[in-house]
Amino acid sequence: MNSELTTILSANPRYAAAYNEYMEIHKNGYGKNSTPEELATFEEFLERDFLNGIKQDSNEREELIRGDRLVIRKARIADADFMQSVELDADNAPWVANWPLGWRIAKFGDENFLQTVIEKTDGTPIGLLIFHGMRTVQEKLELKRIALIEKGKGYGKETLSLAQKLAFEVFETPYLYLGTKENNLRAQSIYKATGFTPDMPDPCTKFHITITEYRSANK
Repeated sequence: MNSELTTILSANPRYAAAYNEYMEIHKNGYGKNSTPEELATFEEFLERDFLNGIKQDSNEREELIRGDRLVIRKARIADADFMQSVELDADNAPWVANWPLGWRIAKFGDENFLQTVIEKTDGTPIGLLIFHGMRTVQEKLELKRIALIEKGKGYGKETLSLAQKLAFEVFETPYLYLGTKENNLRAQSIYKATGFTPDMPDPCTKFHITITEYRSANK
């Protein structure tokens, strides 16, 4: 193991437990059919991303975009417990995955992911949003996950509108896409209402919006 990571894990039992849990999840899940060499290669990548996630963490609040009622800011490791609670919320759990701490820290260190927290303008956190594909943002960008704990107030639509503005006007991607489960009718309705077009021949689970469509809708 990387000596710098070893030192950090020795000094922080919570990080050590999270790292070991992440490794066990991989070995018993995705990596259960992997060779020892493949597992060793994965561990090298995990060490790198986990260490980068810790080193890039900050106590500074970095706001990405602001709307009338909501703000999207970069997430920090200190937000991990809140973010997991959003994913485990009874209304969200059937539709979104749950990232344990080790996985989330590693994704903080993976430059292809951008994890964010959705807040009210008074600073109250109400959800999370995760982008995937930041390395190839000039080609396309995935809205990997969106989950809120306050529903029925229009926050979902405002979050998606802010996410589009962030993707197209700040990150300058030409193509934003997302997916959902076939029976998640609430999400599908909100996606359509905010300009996302269903993909064919799969009109229920995959949606996209192009920069041309976004500009046309926001003249």
